[in-house]
Amino acid sequence: MEDLTASGVIRKLLPWETELLTTHFLRLDAEARHARFAAGVSDETVVAYAAKALGPDAIVHGFLVDGVLRGAAELRLMPGQTGEVAVSVEEDWRLTGVGSALFGRLLLTARNRGLTGLVMSCLPTNRGMQRLAARFEGRITYASGDSHARVAARPATALSLWREVWRDTSAAAESVVDKQMGLLRRAGRQGRAAG
Repeated sequence: MEDLTASGVIRKLLPWETELLTTHFLRLDAEARHARFAAGVSDETVVAYAAKALGPDAIVHGFLVDGVLRGAAELRLMPGQTGEVAVSVEEDWRLTGVGSALFGRLLLTARNRGLTGLVMSCLPTNRGMQRLAARFEGRITYASGDSHARVAARPATALSLWREVWRDTSAAAESVVDKQMGLLRRAGRQGRAAG
């Protein structure tokens, strides 16, 4: 399902990377922020939410470019073997497969933790999330002015567990290389500007 055309690294965010998530949310344009939070929210509300988003009941996968978070998929663990999902992608990285790749990683993570399904709630105007749910064979319903989707997660297998470990390990190595390349590019730009 990963038709990713954008260059970057997808990896799980660590509990101390709140600043990455906060600045990503703050960079979302007004329409994307409204879609992500199902309302127009202030910067203060976004900061308060992000401060708790990497807690013990959540797993967040991020799409990073040169060490900057450009997309995030949040899995909030819920009772009853389900998880709630939210996805946000900055404008320049939309329609590049980032949302689908992030959601695919969350689905793998969910199945490996014994979850049977993922649920998403969004505004009826949030066509991006609805297309994402449909791409993963989600069942979409409409009620109380919102749209809801449920995506089934298959049981974990030895292969799915191995895939998650392999992706986590390779993403850690890719992150180091991505960060170093970003530093080299910045140093090159500064050198050219000074010369």
